[in-house]
Amino acid sequence: MKPVVARISALARWRPELGRKGKGQMLVLMLLVLPVFIGAIGLAMDVGNFYFNYYRAQQSVDAAALAGATCQAESQSCSYTTGSSNVPTNYATTNNPNITLVPNPVASPVYDPAYCPSPTYLTPCEVTVSATQTVPYYFARLVGVNSGTFDVSATAVGGPMNQYNPPGGTGNMMPIGLDYTTPYTDGNPISLAYKFSAGPGNWGFLALGGNGDAVLTKNIEYGAQVSMSQWDGTSTPSSQPAMFVDTEPGVGRGFTAMNTYRYSTCAGQSVTDYPANSPCAVCIPLVDWSYDSSTNSASGGSCTGKCTVPIMGFAEFFITGVTDHGSSGTVTATWTHHPCEGGVLSPGGPTAVKEGAIAIQLIR
Repeated sequence: MKPVVARISALARWRPELGRKGKGQMLVLMLLVLPVFIGAIGLAMDVGNFYFNYYRAQQSVDAAALAGATCQAESQSCSYTTGSSNVPTNYATTNNPNITLVPNPVASPVYDPAYCPSPTYLTPCEVTVSATQTVPYYFARLVGVNSGTFDVSATAVGGPMNQYNPPGGTGNMMPIGLDYTTPYTDGNPISLAYKFSAGPGNWGFLALGGNGDAVLTKNIEYGAQVSMSQWDGTSTPSSQPAMFVDTEPGVGRGFTAMNTYRYSTCAGQSVTDYPANSPCAVCIPLVDWSYDSSTNSASGGSCTGKCTVPIMGFAEFFITGVTDHGSSGTVTATWTHHPCEGGVLSPGGPTAVKEGAIAIQLIR
């Protein structure tokens, strides 16, 4: 038994020695790996900071381009020289002082043959904002890389809309068709007459997405939930149904719904002072009541009762009064102009009429 005991004792003496060697080896390994680990974390922080600044810069030029396009579309005093009136330049530099605009100030807007061809459009609609930024590195300097540089760019267009896509949720596109010959002057009252016939100021309710009082009331409360496009002058209701709308005569609750959802809730608001989501600021399709379906032409017809008419454009006005007499009544309104929720400026589409309803969108 003594040889066995001797071997066990020797083994017991050897194990602590083995543990001490293992701990020393792990310490050496950690000392070798730790700088690499710290370097990887530092590199990840530099890369993360780079892309954070990149996405922030992209958002800044996107917003600046949209601001410039909005200024063009709303016919404000837009200047593209150095100064406070240069809307996209000031918008970009105020929101992100770390970027450098190229050029600075932002270049003047241009005509776009797809969105606002000249001379059809009186004003150019396309605004491009470009910028560059250098982001300093901290940990990457250990390997000789001091900074990273990126370029960002955004192009937006703004102008009269020629298409409508429901934005989802509550919108402001009303089931109202207004004669497209109604003269437009921004800020002026409109002479409206509830009449399904050709003539300036004549208007009527539309069946958008269905018929009856329930559908009409829902469209007034939440905004129309059907897509619409401006008529191209040749398509028929069967080939391009989105370019046409059906009338909705004889409804009993249309004026009640207009008073409830689009007028009485606007206490204290006016056409010169109202929030962007005001229920009284509404968009409407402009229609041709004289459309002749037998010849597919924009004249010679006469809408009486239930009929189908083409969409000639879109407009926006601010409702200043509603008189409700059940199945009849009156609506008074004043022309205004702002982006219409769901409004689209479709490239290559028919030239949109300038009657207040505008679309602002990024195109690249």
